[in-house]
Amino acid sequence: MKKTCVHLMLLAVVFCLTATVQNRVSSQLEEGFGKSLKQDAVDVWEDFLNTLDRRGLSDPHWEIEPEDQEKLIADFKAKIDASVSEGLTSLPERLPSYVHRFPEEMLRAIKSHAENVLEADPNNGAAAKFLAVEAFHKVNAQISSEAYPLLEKAMVLAPKDFEICFFAYTACTRLGDQMTEEALVALERLFERLRGADHRVSYLWTVRLYTTEVEATPVQMYQQINKRHPVVDRWEAVLNEILAVFENELVEKPDSGVFNIIAYIHEAMGDIAAAQAVFKNVQPMYEKRLAENPNDRTALTSLANIHDKLGNTDLAHEYRVKANPTLAWKGQVLPEFSPVVDLDGKPVSLADYRGKLVLLDFWATWCGPCITELPNIKEVYEKYHNKGFEIIGISLDTDEAALRTFIKENRLPWRQVFDGAGRETPLAQQYGVRSIPAQFLIDREGTVISVKARGKRLKDLVEAEIGDNTE
Repeated sequence: MKKTCVHLMLLAVVFCLTATVQNRVSSQLEEGFGKSLKQDAVDVWEDFLNTLDRRGLSDPHWEIEPEDQEKLIADFKAKIDASVSEGLTSLPERLPSYVHRFPEEMLRAIKSHAENVLEADPNNGAAAKFLAVEAFHKVNAQISSEAYPLLEKAMVLAPKDFEICFFAYTACTRLGDQMTEEALVALERLFERLRGADHRVSYLWTVRLYTTEVEATPVQMYQQINKRHPVVDRWEAVLNEILAVFENELVEKPDSGVFNIIAYIHEAMGDIAAAQAVFKNVQPMYEKRLAENPNDRTALTSLANIHDKLGNTDLAHEYRVKANPTLAWKGQVLPEFSPVVDLDGKPVSLADYRGKLVLLDFWATWCGPCITELPNIKEVYEKYHNKGFEIIGISLDTDEAALRTFIKENRLPWRQVFDGAGRETPLAQQYGVRSIPAQFLIDREGTVISVKARGKRLKDLVEAEIGDNTE
């Protein structure tokens, strides 16, 4: 059990690490989104992304205006007609990440065109790629599994396209164990194409295999198969390709953090000594960083994971709490607020909530993960509020008018504390909140149950506290 927990913590670190890289890649792809589709734009796709940025990806009421749809349809038809040039399509990068935002009528128009083009020209790689991506844009295992030949065709017809191989892999991870061999083929093709690429390109595509875009990392897929299966050697060859990319990155950037993934791969393939050596090699560097800056959160977090893997659990916990002081509150009675009022000017006190199950939610309208979490919080609130579940929002915004507008538009019914100090709000400092969302779940006696009450964990914890009597 202890080993499993350590694995889970390591995976969490890996995903946090690579999310930063993923965001950086996204920002590079989306530079220059300053125009409106109303203007004579050079790149219609960039303008489409700009409308998403301005109106909010999380807005369920978002729509593209009819004239803008026509521009996008024409643009995609032209790109599909162009097929493949030098092994690549001219379809926009990260299309799989955005196709689910297309209005159905627009999607149907482009899909119909692609189908007609592919029927007339079976070697049109752009048409095959669009149809493959469209087929998987909804999570439906039955339909998606039947559509896999489209991905196979797209990979063959776009022989220099990294993205279609990556997307084929991510699609297979969504479909479960029955697609393990197809996932392997997609990875083999990806690395076959990456071998001649610049290291930076290889690294960015490889690190995306460890982001939230992927349901299961290559190591997780490898661990699921029987080690007597004939494809084991091929899986290990792929894992060695990944190791080579990350080891090269670690040489170029010793503080990049990829040591976690390197050690994890060694451990998965049974080389515990190699995994331990990785941690021991990087330990002095992070100790030096911490000596220079005792508040270096990267050093603290890295040392916590290093000592976890080396078996020094008490020291690991000490470093982890220094990196995230909120962890120290778990199991403790949370002390009373400094004097605060809500947006209506009414005093707020934790003492007023004794006998209630309370979520203390530190958030902000500028925080993407906070906004993503809101639908889940609202669902739990609506289900359990009448049974004694309350929420107190602590906003780290600085613009009160924008905050009030957001609350009204998104119909957030719980009380909100706001002082305009942003990240420097005394409440955040009082409880050691250094990053958001930070969600403290507090029981009826005021004891902190969890400081990471997010996603399914929030629902499970609230249900466990309130019980099954929710009728």
